[in-house]
Amino acid sequence: MKYLKIILKELKRKITIVFIHHGCVKPMRFSFSLPFLLVFVVSWTVFTLWAGFISGQHIDYWKVKADNKIMQIRMLFFAEQIQKSKEMLSQIRENDDHIRSLLSMDSKRMIIENGLGSGGPTPVESSALSVLLSGNINSISYENIAKESFDLLEEYKTSMKSYSEVVNHISAQREKFRYTPSIWPCKGVISSPFGFRLHPIFRNKFFHTAIDIANVKNTPIFSTADGIVIFAGWQSGYGYVVSVEHGYNYRTVYAHLAKILVKKGEIVVKGQEIAKMGNTGRSTGTHVHYEIHYNKRPINPMKYLSSYLN
Repeated sequence: MKYLKIILKELKRKITIVFIHHGCVKPMRFSFSLPFLLVFVVSWTVFTLWAGFISGQHIDYWKVKADNKIMQIRMLFFAEQIQKSKEMLSQIRENDDHIRSLLSMDSKRMIIENGLGSGGPTPVESSALSVLLSGNINSISYENIAKESFDLLEEYKTSMKSYSEVVNHISAQREKFRYTPSIWPCKGVISSPFGFRLHPIFRNKFFHTAIDIANVKNTPIFSTADGIVIFAGWQSGYGYVVSVEHGYNYRTVYAHLAKILVKKGEIVVKGQEIAKMGNTGRSTGTHVHYEIHYNKRPINPMKYLSSYLN
């Protein structure tokens, strides 16, 4: 009780605050009771803390909002880059179709049916991306960007598969061309075609399995494709003969030669000189008897001469 009386007595006291101006103005006095000052100090402290808390929340809100705007702008930029990439891949697809057409490869539909897959945006997807790029930045979402990125990756994989297939096809065709007879074996004129004719010596009708190309003696004879020499020597009726196995079921024969420049087992390349034109064996003049065999059957060499190739 004693301490309570002391506290109540002290609370009844007043505190005077004097503001003294260094001039002609009279001093200003303000008297306040101690309870009033205590309430004022506490209220001011609470208000200050509350204002600080609210200001902090407000600043965080604007900071988050600004960060979101920056993120949306970045996503818009990524969306634009994705659109540009898709346009580029679309051009690549058109070039791919054109190249396949030139190479007489399977159509795009055949490739898809065989499991290579397809890619590219559907009209709906392209429209959706156009909406994103229309300037309505608030409509951009991470899910949209993620989906477009995934579609772009799948389209890239498809394009790379198609590119690899085209490259492999070209490589295979190049190799096949190397081993396919496709040039003239020598300079000259065709003196006897492929097919039925009268034998120049025996005068009976028979099937001529080659073409005869005539020129002067020792005219260079060239291998018409890459391959390996499987015979180089004398053969009855044909005189000196060179036979080359080319692979891909092709074989060529060069007969009535004056001189052989290769030997059995030797690897030759297209355009390499392998013999000299002559008049050996049963022959009525200087020429080369040129045969092409496919699947062990003689075929007309005319369509394999370079001037007759498509």
